[in-house]
Amino acid sequence: MEPSSLSVFQRLQSRMHWLTARQAVLAQNVANANTPGYRARDIKPPNFGQVVQMMKPAETSGASGKGHVRLISKTADSNTREVRDDLQASISGNSVDLELEMKKSADAALEYQTMTHLYRKHMEMLRMAVQSNGS
Repeated sequence: MEPSSLSVFQRLQSRMHWLTARQAVLAQNVANANTPGYRARDIKPPNFGQVVQMMKPAETSGASGKGHVRLISKTADSNTREVRDDLQASISGNSVDLELEMKKSADAALEYQTMTHLYRKHMEMLRMAVQSNGS
């Protein structure tokens, strides 16, 4: 079984992909901080309620026990870009707030680091379980 087929790894990878895409958009905002008429953009965060709805339990004949269920995952489009209207534009029409963009970028980097740490820990647990079964 591939570790990437487990839902925990799929969720972590999905979040890391979203964070990577968000970093790219935030970097564009910072790069265009002095561009007249540029409107700061951001990526909509995934809706947790929607993710829960997409993870529907379904009984399977191949389950290891009678009461066991397998989760079926549907993909969501989390890369929808939106124009942010929450900031006042400057005289030039630019709505980039460098301090806010840098804070968001740092938050995204910290969250990405957390996701990679969780990924690594889950891999270590999986490796430990496989090694203990082999002995």
